[in-house]
Amino acid sequence: MPAEVRTIPLDRRLCILRPGVVDIRPSRGAVIGPLSVLAVAVGLMVLLAFTMDSLPVPVAAMVLLLALALTPIGGMGTVYSLFGSHVVFDARKQSARFQQGMLGLGLGTVELVPFWKIDRIELADWEAGETEGRGPAFPFELRGWEVVLVKTSGKRLSVGQVIVPEEQELVEEGFGRAYDVAQAIAELTGKPLRITAALAEEASEEPQEQIAGKEAS
Repeated sequence: MPAEVRTIPLDRRLCILRPGVVDIRPSRGAVIGPLSVLAVAVGLMVLLAFTMDSLPVPVAAMVLLLALALTPIGGMGTVYSLFGSHVVFDARKQSARFQQGMLGLGLGTVELVPFWKIDRIELADWEAGETEGRGPAFPFELRGWEVVLVKTSGKRLSVGQVIVPEEQELVEEGFGRAYDVAQAIAELTGKPLRITAALAEEASEEPQEQIAGKEAS
């Protein structure tokens, strides 16, 4: 019988749960935006190639500058969405690996955290300011949670986030996804799971009971 694999969607990432491994990687859906930008840049270059003789010089120059500006943004964003920031918890290696892609190439800094250096896994409130400047403001309130690895030194490493519109059903579902990821990592690493997020009564009743039982044991 094949090993069971479960996928949990996070904010711009996917958490893939396999026996002995928790793998958090960029979501393939995140490539749509930068790929669209790259397509526009290519389209402008093609347009310029076929209409350069008929376009006024100022217009041709504007099209060229716009294409040159969009090409690296779309290209780097596309590659980063496919091969960017990556977190892997591996029970066999007894370590967590945080890889941050450099220039979208997936070849950058790597931080290796042995399980014995992990103090706890924390499920905290997501701070809206962390995504400030990423894009236009949403016309509705957002609620989110962040899964954090806390090292024995006190250093905090973000594992992933879940962000949803602040509506009761969506909040409960979103919290459930964040909790499932945090719990899976805590069980794999053998470390305690601490919830510091402010929870709604309906969403928090079962998780808090489970955490209390875990800490008591």
